[in-house]
Amino acid sequence: MSVTTPTSTTLSISHLLIADLPLCEPFGVAFHTEKCIPGVFNVETFVRNWTQFMESGIGTILGLWRGETLIGGLGGIVVADLTSGEMTVNELFWYVQPDARHGTWPIRLIKELKIWGSAHGATRLRMVHILMPNESASTVKLAHVYRQLGLRPVEVAYDGEI
Repeated sequence: MSVTTPTSTTLSISHLLIADLPLCEPFGVAFHTEKCIPGVFNVETFVRNWTQFMESGIGTILGLWRGETLIGGLGGIVVADLTSGEMTVNELFWYVQPDARHGTWPIRLIKELKIWGSAHGATRLRMVHILMPNESASTVKLAHVYRQLGLRPVEVAYDGEI
């Protein structure tokens, strides 16, 4: 899937290969920073985990490309829900560079994940929204997007040191 914008920059979405995984480091770092995720993004851990997901067939990362530059991605895995057993595609991260968040490209990533998940036996999609320190479940800016995709909030996660 690709399109040429008025500035002649081609945007496209494709499933990343294992060899592409190190290219995720810049947006992995940005995702951790922007979302105030505890700890430090570790590209070696990221590559090791996603290699296992991809080699086993349960995971994919859909990359958003501007020409030859990876500017974002959406990673998901298909697993049986722990309580119902229903096959579910679970989003594990969704990040797009701020200058590419306008328009439909970020949403196209979700739609492509749904297609991939369905092809891998999933009947449900589960997205996660990491709350910013000044955000609450009632003030999520993307809530309308999730609703338009037929999703509803089902859980709030809490994080802290042990």
